[in-house]
Amino acid sequence: MTQYAPILCSTFKGVLPSDLFDKYDCEGGMLKLEFDLLIASEISERITEQTQEAKGKTDAKRAVARRNQRREQTKKMSGAELGEELGKWLNG
Repeated sequence: MTQYAPILCSTFKGVLPSDLFDKYDCEGGMLKLEFDLLIASEISERITEQTQEAKGKTDAKRAVARRNQRREQTKKMSGAELGEELGKWLNG
């Protein structure tokens, strides 16, 4: 039981080892423990999958995307485009 307490306490935040002892030290406690360990394992697997997906995106791709976004924001209008926009603004 003591070997599983850290896993369960870290997965189910706010659970104390004494709470685990009270929960599993009864008839059917082993079944409850097995069920909770399965849930903890599933949660851990999902967190690992999400973390790996996030790591798959490289920082270089993000940097290029940010650079391109800044370029779009600071893109200058040509003289003709500026004239068209001013004409639209003046003519309402």
